[in-house]
Amino acid sequence: MEKVRRIRNELERRGHNPLLFFLKCLEADDARLPELIRDEIKARTFFILCNTRASRRSKWVKQEIELVKQVTKRPRKTFVVMNLERDLQTELHKLDRLSKRATVFLAYARQDRKIAERIRRALQNHDYSVWFDSAVRPGRDWSSVLHSAIEDAVARGFVLVLLSPASLTSQWCKLETEYALQLAARSRRSNVIPIVVAPFAHDALPPQLANLQWFDLTTGPFDTRVEELIRSLKTREMK
Repeated sequence: MEKVRRIRNELERRGHNPLLFFLKCLEADDARLPELIRDEIKARTFFILCNTRASRRSKWVKQEIELVKQVTKRPRKTFVVMNLERDLQTELHKLDRLSKRATVFLAYARQDRKIAERIRRALQNHDYSVWFDSAVRPGRDWSSVLHSAIEDAVARGFVLVLLSPASLTSQWCKLETEYALQLAARSRRSNVIPIVVAPFAHDALPPQLANLQWFDLTTGPFDTRVEELIRSLKTREMK
């Protein structure tokens, strides 16, 4: 449990909200348990197997692994195995793969805040860590906070640039996007993604964004398209 707690603490340090629990009722037979565990797994999107000799003998762990495979379409993208019989410090790097799929920075105009809020809530419901400007404490240097958040998202996740008439004339959006693209170019990552949230004149689009593949949220029901976006992020190839 001590090593498991350290894994949880590391995920929290990275801005995630991991669920750590042990069901005392696992020590006794209970006909309801398979259904309860299945429902809990269905409600999650990222999984870590803490692998030890004891876990390999556990019937419950075996059942949980099978359930994860059943409910996860591409388990290799969202499932990490950590060997707790090794030195934990050498295993923590495996969390990078999950973090790269679960960290998002939203670049948006103030006028699009309601749409940004809906996207943020959907991402957080899928266990993503989402940087949002409301998290900035009064008195902190705004520019350094933004740069740090963008650097983190480029290194470990995605920068989603919400495109609309308002964002294309926003100086802050321009600065955020340019900084993210500069960092992505240096690291040769393709994780800056333009997201269309409102119709706009395409000739107003900066050339550096025009060359990137967009995701358009206006081509269908908003909630459906956001879920499709999230599925795309989960399966996107990441370096």
